Amino acid sequence: MNKQITTLWFIILAILFTACSSLRQAELASGNDPEKALDEVTQIQADALRDQVDVLADELFQKGSIYLADAKRSDTSEAILENAAIAKAFFEDARELAEARKPMASRILTARKSALLAGVRNNRTLIQSMNEIDDDLKSETKQFSRPLSPEDFSELQKKYLLLEAKAVQFRELNEAKIAISNAIEDDAEDLAPKSLRTASLDYQTAMNIIAQSPRSPNIYKKSVQDALASATQLFDVMNVIKGAKGTPEHIAVQIVKQKRALGELTTSLKSAKQTLQEKEGELKRTEGVLKSQKEQLARASTQVRFQQAMDEARREIPQRDALVYQQGNKLIFRLKRINFKSGTAFIPESSKPLIAKVDAIIKKLDAEKVIVQGHTDSVGSAEVNKRLSKERALAVANYLFSLRGGYKITYAGYGESHPIASNETAAGRATNRRVDLVVTVKK
Repeated sequence: MNKQITTLWFIILAILFTACSSLRQAELASGNDPEKALDEVTQIQADALRDQVDVLADELFQKGSIYLADAKRSDTSEAILENAAIAKAFFEDARELAEARKPMASRILTARKSALLAGVRNNRTLIQSMNEIDDDLKSETKQFSRPLSPEDFSELQKKYLLLEAKAVQFRELNEAKIAISNAIEDDAEDLAPKSLRTASLDYQTAMNIIAQSPRSPNIYKKSVQDALASATQLFDVMNVIKGAKGTPEHIAVQIVKQKRALGELTTSLKSAKQTLQEKEGELKRTEGVLKSQKEQLARASTQVRFQQAMDEARREIPQRDALVYQQGNKLIFRLKRINFKSGTAFIPESSKPLIAKVDAIIKKLDAEKVIVQGHTDSVGSAEVNKRLSKERALAVANYLFSLRGGYKITYAGYGESHPIASNETAAGRATNRRVDLVVTVKK
């Protein structure tokens, strides 16, 4: 066991060292097709979720998911491919770490997988519960570096089994629950108390039977059917009463029976679900108004932060070294004097204080993401310039990473394709040789 733990820590350290030293990009099997690249990495993420990599190597998996989300939001093919390649690399590292950690928790992961197969991810409340149990699992195993004690295993297994039962209950009985909730909201306790009581009792009976035998549909199937039938009856009775106010419940029940006999009753639990969805739609519209107001406040707050950052940059950094300006909802730091030696991508020691000053300002911004963009003049071949600009962008990205700013960093090299001055003059070419830091702040 000690040898196994030593090997595990060696793998962990190796992966973490690789992740910190640079942003590795994996080779995409889909080549240079952005749409296929997204499909490829999305499938890799789905496979990782199926194999529970998200809990076994959560930090690396989350980083991969963030870069995949960035790829899906990117508006250029180059950015999509770059973010997808980085995401794939993180998912590959996560899988390698997960395979090393799996022996420490293989039996408890079986219980967790059963909960997943029952449909935990179909309900936000259940997802939150699983996350809490996962945190306990990681804590008790110290990030899967040691096996669970028998007592901890028993406790966690009970929690995952209970979660599995709740997932089955949600899957089988949620429509009945919606119908009963709608009826109560419409005052069924006074208008149709007998129908409500029957539906509630049948629903609770089915819930209890599922709780006892969540993996045995043959045992709980009949009770689920009864619960759904009673909930449908309640819904139909309430519809009759609401359609003709003052109708007694026993009369409404007779009308429902007659309509069913004549084949005229078309309402169902789907209608109840639709009613709930309409109410949720109204709530979402209200939330949309509040969100819009919140976004306006966030934009104002961002503008204040941007202005403070620009003022500080102009005080602390000479314009001959760097410029700072706002571009839409992003802040651009244009580094003009990195002083790379011709044809190289090594940052001179004399230029590092400039990057550190910019990093200090970015930290105060509460930045979420920084894209390091490398640019060159038009001297030399376009292919060489593109490669050199990418290497220089990577060098600056790595140096920023070493300063531990707390924000996400990506990079891109554009070569000579984005000039901001004429390449016909020495001054223009000097202006085009630059590194831009594109900063996005947290909202």
